Amino acid sequence: MSDNKTCSTKKNQIVKLGDILEVLTDYHSNGSYKTLKENVTLLEQPNFAIMIRTTNFEKNDFRKNLIYINQQAYNFLSKSKVLHQDILINKIANAGAVYFMPRLDKPVSLGMNLFLLRIKKNYNKYFIFCILKYNEKRLRLMAKGTTTKTITKDDIKMFQILLPPLETQQKIARTLSVLDQKIENNHKINELLHKILELLYEQYFIRFDFLDENNKPYQTSGGKMKFSKELNRLIPNDFEVKTLGELITWISGSQPPKSCHIYEHKEGYIRFIQNRDYSSNDYITYIPISKNNKICYQYDIMIDKYGEAGAVRFGLQGAYNVALSKISVLNQSMQEYIRSYLNSKPIKKYLSNACMASTRSSLNENHIYSLMLPIPPINLLQKYEKIAKNIITAIINNNQSTQTLTALRDFLLPLLLKQQVKPK
Repeated sequence: MSDNKTCSTKKNQIVKLGDILEVLTDYHSNGSYKTLKENVTLLEQPNFAIMIRTTNFEKNDFRKNLIYINQQAYNFLSKSKVLHQDILINKIANAGAVYFMPRLDKPVSLGMNLFLLRIKKNYNKYFIFCILKYNEKRLRLMAKGTTTKTITKDDIKMFQILLPPLETQQKIARTLSVLDQKIENNHKINELLHKILELLYEQYFIRFDFLDENNKPYQTSGGKMKFSKELNRLIPNDFEVKTLGELITWISGSQPPKSCHIYEHKEGYIRFIQNRDYSSNDYITYIPISKNNKICYQYDIMIDKYGEAGAVRFGLQGAYNVALSKISVLNQSMQEYIRSYLNSKPIKKYLSNACMASTRSSLNENHIYSLMLPIPPINLLQKYEKIAKNIITAIINNNQSTQTLTALRDFLLPLLLKQQVKPK
C-alpha cells in the first residue's frame, strides 16, 4: 500500500503501523551491550543531551530529575536521536504505554526501555499519537512474557489502526490539540504554583523575612534573632524548636490482596491509592470498603515509603496502600507549614540519603520523628496556613480540571473518527 494511495483516499482505511513509519528504533539498535557500556555514561548533572525515560512522561517532568549524556555519547547513539513530535512506546514493564515527545531546549536521546516511532511526512503525527493513545489497551495486550511483559518491533509493525484521509486527520488533530493545550496550560500553572509555594516558604522560614508588624521583612530590617543550638543557626526570638515527632502522627498504609482489586467502580468499593496514581490515572484501582483500610483525603500530607522515598503527595482521596504513609498533623494551623517543611530541598535530600543508607531504600517514622524544626508563633503559622492552603487548593482544582479535559478528549476521539461529531 503506497503512502499516496493511503492518504489520497476519501475513506477510512485499516492500515498496519509499519506501513506509515519512517523510523522504528530503540537504544539497543546502536550496538552490543559491550559497545554501549564502553561509549555511553549516564550523568546526573546537566550536559549536552537529555536521555528521555518513561518516568519523565509518567510524571510530566522534563525539567527536574533528568539523566544526561555528553556529546560523544549522543553522537554514538545516532540511531536513537529523538525529535519533537516523535512517538515513544514502552517496550517492557508497562509495555504498550504511548507518549508524544514535547519540544525541549536540549538534544534528546532515547532511553533504554522505549521504542521510537517516527511517522512518515504524509500523515499527521499528532493524530497518529492520539489513535495509538486511544488504543493503548490493545497495545498492552500484545505484551508477552511470564516475569516481565514485553512487546517487539514486529508487534508494533503489525499493529492495525483506523486511518482517515489526511485532511480529516488534520481536522481531528486540531480539535484535540485545543484540549491538550488547556491540559498543558494547567501543568504549567501548577509548576508555577509549586515554585511560588517553595519561594514563600524560603522567605518565611529559611530567610525569616516574613513581614513584621511594620510591614517590613523581619530579619533584613533588624528583627531580633537568637542562636539555636539544636538547629545550629539563628532563628527569630519568639520561635521555639521542637521535634517533628511532637507535632505529627505517622500512619502507614495497608495492602489488601490483589485478588480483591477491581478496575471499574461499583457499590461497596473505594478508590485504592498507590504512588503512581499521583502522576497518572492509567491504573485506577478499587478495593472493598473495610475497617482495615487506611483513608486519606485530598489535603492530607502523604509521603512515599518506597520507590521515590520521601516524596510528598496530596490531592487524592481513598484508601492508601502500604507504599504510602499519612503525616497526620496534630495542630491544623501547622498543616501547610509541615507540608512545605517536608517538601523543602534540605529535608528531601536528608530523607533520600537516610533511605539509601538502609538495606532496602525505604522510609519509616524513625527517619521523620527525630527531625528538629523551628516553630513560629501561632499568628504567623495561621497567616502562612491561609496563603499556602489557597495555593494547594488551586493546584488540586487544576488537577481535577485536567482529569475532566483528558476524559473529554478520550471521549471525543471515537466520535470524531466515526464522524458523529464533525471536526472543524
